[in-house]
Amino acid sequence: MKIHAICVVKDESDIVAQTLKSAAQWCDHIYILDNGSTDRTWEKVLDLAREYQQITPYKQDNCVFYNGLRGEVFQHYRFKAAEGDWWCRLDADEIYIDDPRIFLAKVPHEYQAVWAASFQYYFTDKDLERYQQKPSLYANDVPIEQKCHYYLNNWSEPRFFRYDKRIVWDRNQGWPHFGAFYPVRIRLKHYQYRSPQQIQRRVNIRCEARVKGSDGFLHEAQSNWEVVTNNSSRMSFDALRIQPPEEVWKKRIVKASQLNYDAHNGNYVMREDLMPKIPSGIPILINKTRGLKKYKLLKKILRVLLLK
Repeated sequence: MKIHAICVVKDESDIVAQTLKSAAQWCDHIYILDNGSTDRTWEKVLDLAREYQQITPYKQDNCVFYNGLRGEVFQHYRFKAAEGDWWCRLDADEIYIDDPRIFLAKVPHEYQAVWAASFQYYFTDKDLERYQQKPSLYANDVPIEQKCHYYLNNWSEPRFFRYDKRIVWDRNQGWPHFGAFYPVRIRLKHYQYRSPQQIQRRVNIRCEARVKGSDGFLHEAQSNWEVVTNNSSRMSFDALRIQPPEEVWKKRIVKASQLNYDAHNGNYVMREDLMPKIPSGIPILINKTRGLKKYKLLKKILRVLLLK
């Protein structure tokens, strides 16, 4: 079993090295597409590729981001995968709590995909106090664990799928959903909001992408931090775009009292009640079934049985 990761990055120079070094401990291949970074993210990727053989820089392309962009990377490198290998969506600001190699080895063969329990880290009022007293505590070269302490486990989505040569992933698909999803979630830390400067840059990039026609980043306008703060209002991308730049990042501040604190002792609070439910899916037994017609018939039968 090998693990192939797809990483699409843009202006993540403050965290990309930590993410890739961590992922290199469990990935066999990490394929990276830079979506037009201007902050030396791509240069750091190239430097890391010389140090870690697992890291493969694909290309730098400043195209309009779309959710199926990872499918292009998959199509380019799928020839390296064998039946039963795993493919991972690796975001540049995510570091895994559970070792994916150990976790995936325990997934029974009838399951084709795994969802992640995402522990979302926020910039809080406590962080703002620290930042105002000493901005250097949130500098780009400070390890992420020293900057981000407050989180909430309030999101989950697919992160791994088991490779099969029949998989089709076109540009209109954000993720090639198929088969049965494993009912246990793999845990990861999502460091999405790390410092005022990084938050400001993140929002600007995503708003610009939406203006250019991107189908992604809708969560920046209807994001879960507003649920955390019990704020029922919704910010539009147009509103964000016309606000004074210094005001945008302040709207991402969350009260620390509403979150969990990461004491770096290995204990994390999971919130199944806050995460989307994992769909059941239908097992794909294509290795035991000959012919596409038989496979489609089997799929229909299983769907009818599951609906009873």
